Amino acid sequence: MEPMILEDAPFDTDTRKEEIFGPVILLYSYNDFKEAVMEANNTHYSLQAGVFTCDLNKAFYAFQHIEAGGVCLNDSPSMCVDSQPYGGIKDSGIQREGVKYAMDNMLETKVLVMCNVGNASYF
Repeated sequence: MEPMILEDAPFDTDTRKEEIFGPVILLYSYNDFKEAVMEANNTHYSLQAGVFTCDLNKAFYAFQHIEAGGVCLNDSPSMCVDSQPYGGIKDSGIQREGVKYAMDNMLETKVLVMCNVGNASYF
């Protein structure tokens, strides 16, 4: 599939309602930033989001309010570094990928609770 940009795709189309695994970006323009963030959350999927702005207040607002596994500022949401947690929420998944998460999946967590361990002898 050739890369494509879909501008103002209707909200009731599959391109808007379903996850697209391909070189496709949906592009919408808004006059109100908070409205754009609200609309970005209007989906069952939430892998990654890309926000393009030079305004740090808007960037932090987007990070705090966009319901996605990650928010990329001024880059496409396909950008990933191996050491960063990568994954989605909602119907896009519940786990993260990355070195730390792979190691956690290979470990067995175990807890030891100790009480009255002073000079007492139980053996």
